[in-house]
Amino acid sequence: MRKYYIDHLRTFVILLLFPFHTLRMYTLTESFYIEGTPHIIPTLFVSITSIWFMNLLFVLSGMSTAYSIQKRSIKEYCKERFSKLLIPFIFGVVLTVPIQTYYAERFHNGYTGSFIEQYGLFFTKITDLSGYKGGLTPAHLWFLLFLFLISILSLPIINFVKKNGRKPLKKGNLWRMIPLFFIIQIFSIIEIGESIGQYMTYFIIGFLVLSREENLEEIQKNQMPLAIGAISLLAISSLLDMMGVLGKINSIGIFNLLTVAISAVRHAASWLTILALIGFGRKYLIGTNKIFSYLAKASFGIYFIHQTVIITIGYYVLPLVPYRSVQSLVIMILSFIATIAIYVVLKRCPVLNTLFGMKKSQPVRLEHVVEIG
Repeated sequence: MRKYYIDHLRTFVILLLFPFHTLRMYTLTESFYIEGTPHIIPTLFVSITSIWFMNLLFVLSGMSTAYSIQKRSIKEYCKERFSKLLIPFIFGVVLTVPIQTYYAERFHNGYTGSFIEQYGLFFTKITDLSGYKGGLTPAHLWFLLFLFLISILSLPIINFVKKNGRKPLKKGNLWRMIPLFFIIQIFSIIEIGESIGQYMTYFIIGFLVLSREENLEEIQKNQMPLAIGAISLLAISSLLDMMGVLGKINSIGIFNLLTVAISAVRHAASWLTILALIGFGRKYLIGTNKIFSYLAKASFGIYFIHQTVIITIGYYVLPLVPYRSVQSLVIMILSFIATIAIYVVLKRCPVLNTLFGMKKSQPVRLEHVVEIG
């Protein structure tokens, strides 16, 4: 039976990227490729959302992998990871990401050269790899690289489960699942720009724990308490972020129980939010229709394209449209329309389908949904 709620949750996160990356232009705490006038509301939205939404994508990818290996070999799984993640990452960085840094160079550095000249600058200007002020960066496509690496690094676990199966559970135990955020916190110290240790832990938990129906039933039964806990911890964590508490502690070289406690609140907020969303999704997002099916099918393409479109449109909208709220709304709407339009065009080109990891065009069927994970 198709787990439609996994597709719907994934689509929800992908669509959430439009307001998220648009409002990143207005945050008080971080730089971005282009920037508007900063304000507290966009900063709060970005702060709260960033705590959990990419973590959820890795959890859903782990869950999808558990179901995927039931009908394909490990060799087929690896081949699919290579063609769907690594190849699109390479060609995306070469062909689309330089567009984002071109506008970053123009906005932040007063760059006046051509795009072709900046293209050379992209590969030779090494900074912090964020690319927010130009230079080499994977941009948002870091997710594809990390998911590929995590999928390969997790192969011993995936192969063991495929060969040996799993022991049946009599009943799921929520109280055993909740403390898992401590394990996530421990492995979060392993970083390559982003915390690959944290994301790999979420992926493995999705694969081993959240793909078990017994555990999912227990999560669904307790969705409301989980939601209340998640909202409470998100509020506390966001407040601490806004106050810059953790940064101030780290800046003076203090690593003590307070540092660990603040970090634990953030990880617990993320974990409870993910559990609550899965619980609600499993209960309410059980069906589908042509619109949801199309969006789920297009989710990979939308993710691949969206940020380049947002940066391009935002660069021209910011100086032309007054008022922050109007700017952000115009950028979000135009970016979504343009992203879908570009996706439709790309789907008609077999070569670009392969390079950008999109499957060949075919009629949309309710039982056929392409997964990003």
